[in-house]
Amino acid sequence: MNPRACRLAGGLCLLLCLGGCKVDLYSGLVEDEANQMLALLMLRGIEADKDVTGGGDITIRVDKAQFVNAVEVLRQHGLPGKKTDSMEDLFPSGQLVTSPAQEQAKILYLKEQLLEKMLRGMEGVVSAQVSIAESASQHRREPPTLSASVFIKHSPEVNLANREADIRHLVFNGIPNLQPEKISLLLQATAYRYQPRSPPPPGAAGWLASRRPVLIALLAGLAVALGALALWFRRHPAWR
Repeated sequence: MNPRACRLAGGLCLLLCLGGCKVDLYSGLVEDEANQMLALLMLRGIEADKDVTGGGDITIRVDKAQFVNAVEVLRQHGLPGKKTDSMEDLFPSGQLVTSPAQEQAKILYLKEQLLEKMLRGMEGVVSAQVSIAESASQHRREPPTLSASVFIKHSPEVNLANREADIRHLVFNGIPNLQPEKISLLLQATAYRYQPRSPPPPGAAGWLASRRPVLIALLAGLAVALGALALWFRRHPAWR
């Protein structure tokens, strides 16, 4: 076998490896969230796996050709979830005493975080944002006036408008001294920006598409065998 055939075999092996390579989708995940993401991708027919690092963090990996669809599927389901700050994050032990205005701003921010977390737990909610505004009263003895703005993106498969009263009631009870008329709510259905893979066509093309992983493995083995055979012929010129 001449050097040209050896190069062709090596190139074929390289192309096969590149065709089936996987790329990192999300990293630094905990096991529960990683399993949810992996299960969702598999249900949508997207090939994915997870890799556990030495520190216990998990990385989700997908085929490079399916990267865009994988990101879009997870986005439509609010994954990975937004990390929320806790009481310990905002008020760490040993922190110097801050001003009353700063303390109040932290408390309002913590309430926003908790409300967003509860809203994201509702069926069909992709993302939720809550903003609490505080305006000073003209009289010092009167408490400040509060208002809340809520923006929710939800799956178009869920009619969240039927839950508007529940959402307003949740926000009203989560913010003391808030009047119902001071709650503004905007619901928006998220758009689908990906195209699911079409089923394989009937006949020979469908048969080949359904057995693509097996064929790739066979071709890769053949390329390796040809490369090894070419190397053997180079070392034994008497057999040419």
